[in-house]
Amino acid sequence: MKKVLLLVPVIVSLVACASSGPKEYKLKGYDGPEAMDNNEVMMMAKQCINNRMRPDINYLSVRTDQGKVLVPVSVNCLPL
Repeated sequence: MKKVLLLVPVIVSLVACASSGPKEYKLKGYDGPEAMDNNEVMMMAKQCINNRMRPDINYLSVRTDQGKVLVPVSVNCLPL
């Protein structure tokens, strides 16, 4: 019985840590094209591959306080 009581907080803490998604950080002072999130980029790249094409991801370099960051802007499907 004691083992079960000890496992309950461990399981609850694991579920709580796993359910928190990745943090999104907003770029201050950025007025360029809207950046794609990671899921959008991966879905578009998979669509290109499924159609027997090569994905070409276009990035835009954005200057921040910590340095330059490459932001994905578009995905184009190119022929093999």
